[in-house]
Amino acid sequence: MKEAPGTRVTPGAPVVTAVTTISASLEDVWRVLLAFDQYAQWHPVLSLDARPEQVVVGAEIPGRVSGGDTAEQAVTMRIVEVEAPCLLVWEGGSLDTILGRHSFVLAPQPDGSTELTESEKFFGPTAAELIPTLDELTKEYSRYGAALAARAEGHSG
Repeated sequence: MKEAPGTRVTPGAPVVTAVTTISASLEDVWRVLLAFDQYAQWHPVLSLDARPEQVVVGAEIPGRVSGGDTAEQAVTMRIVEVEAPCLLVWEGGSLDTILGRHSFVLAPQPDGSTELTESEKFFGPTAAELIPTLDELTKEYSRYGAALAARAEGHSG
């Protein structure tokens, strides 16, 4: 699997990974993934406010994260890598506290389905505080993958 840029700069940085098989074509999954303005309709905790004119490195996507133990928080995701239709990497946060580099890797399967590998690697002085919660975060990311699958499967065909 291809790593997101910069993921090797901090050995031992906490990382969460979930793999989901989606019964939809690569193109259908990619379309759902890039429809940022529709995340609120299917994503359990992420609502993005805008769809960038172009999905290119440097594009910023404002939004909100809600759910869990924290109140709704404003976030801005910045695209750091894109290789249509197989890779999208964005990051949010700050290296002053915690920065998450989130990657979506899509791989077509022989049966026409798509394998989604969703990962987030955390950097910054407070990143180590996430280590005790990695198992719980992995379950949450599996839930996000299942929600993306449901949305893409509903739009395929």
